[in-house]
Amino acid sequence: MHMKGLNTLCVRASGFALSALQAPQDRPAVVLRDGRVVEANALAQSFGVRHSMPQSAVGAVCPHALCLREDIEATQQLYEQWMQRCSQLALATEPIDSRTMLLDWRGFEDGGRQAWRTLFSESQRMGVTLTAGFSTGRLSAQVALRAAAREGLRLKILKPPLLLSLWPLPLQLLPADYEGVVQRCLRMGWTSFGTLASQPIGQVRTLLGENGLSVWYLAQGYDSPCVRALYPPPCWQTGGEFADAITEEAVQTLWKRVAREIAAKASQCGQGIVEVRLTLTYEGGKRQNLHRSLPAPLSDERAIYAQINRLWQMRASYPQPVRWQLRVVWSTASRPTQLELESSVAHRSDLQAALAYLRRRFGGEACFPLVQLEPSWNERMRRYYEACNLSAYSGGADERWTPLSDSV
Repeated sequence: MHMKGLNTLCVRASGFALSALQAPQDRPAVVLRDGRVVEANALAQSFGVRHSMPQSAVGAVCPHALCLREDIEATQQLYEQWMQRCSQLALATEPIDSRTMLLDWRGFEDGGRQAWRTLFSESQRMGVTLTAGFSTGRLSAQVALRAAAREGLRLKILKPPLLLSLWPLPLQLLPADYEGVVQRCLRMGWTSFGTLASQPIGQVRTLLGENGLSVWYLAQGYDSPCVRALYPPPCWQTGGEFADAITEEAVQTLWKRVAREIAAKASQCGQGIVEVRLTLTYEGGKRQNLHRSLPAPLSDERAIYAQINRLWQMRASYPQPVRWQLRVVWSTASRPTQLELESSVAHRSDLQAALAYLRRRFGGEACFPLVQLEPSWNERMRRYYEACNLSAYSGGADERWTPLSDSV
């Protein structure tokens, strides 16, 4: 399996809800949420059960299917456990939707073979099924993923140069964000990446716009390897108890104080908040989670207060909550040190920059291969390791590792 020279892995995972309920594998089983199918195992799918199908339709196509109610908390816990493992095996992790993510897979000496085997085997032990696409950049990796799903493969690799790998593939393999571009191309008879690549750039810009132009550049072999480090999201939370005789005026004063504190932290770190979550606890331990994702990062005190108050107004009117907890997620940008490492020409000049990046990212506990004397060390330095996860990459080999504190 040739994996060297590739940068980005796009992974889609399924089976979290089934695995959380320990659903049997030897009979058709489906997991339901609000009367509709969330997940179905392979046997149920072979009878025609599909996602979002109502329970009545499941009984019609597969009357002997085992119908289970989703355990949302257990499913989310298993998903978080799997996501954390992904983030340990990648330079950066960027979720695309609830079950699909991009992994920055650069810097493995073996091209990522051992890391892929580790991720695949650990996912199997969790009861999670993976489909993946591997390529030189983020968009081509998503195309490879959709090609793998269409062909029934676990992993599809689009090898460089993309001109040879992409041109025979149909444009329908583009992600859903490009559906408009795909439909316009099909109306003009442009069915494959190769057909689109043969069109003049001016004509493509006029007929398809900027989105179509990005696909045209992809068909020419240009794809961005940039994966944003969005998981785990940096967050901050606070909370407390409400007074026995709670008044609306006191609550508004509380939210203004919290908004002022968040705005001060946003000013210190130079980032805004992109998500607000308010959890209210009632007598008897019942909880209400109020959540809002923001279209743009906020750092203004009044805007933050308005978002918190909006969540408060969405609460259940009765009874009054006894405890509150507020959690915010900060916006995250790509890690600039990666670009510094990539753009460096000299083999040794960016050693201190690399060490400083690792220290900022993991502190003194970070480790890396002692490869300063090798001409290829600059490429390998992009791969950082956590001390507890070295065995996943070394494959049992006796390699030399040294703590950062002893190397600087």
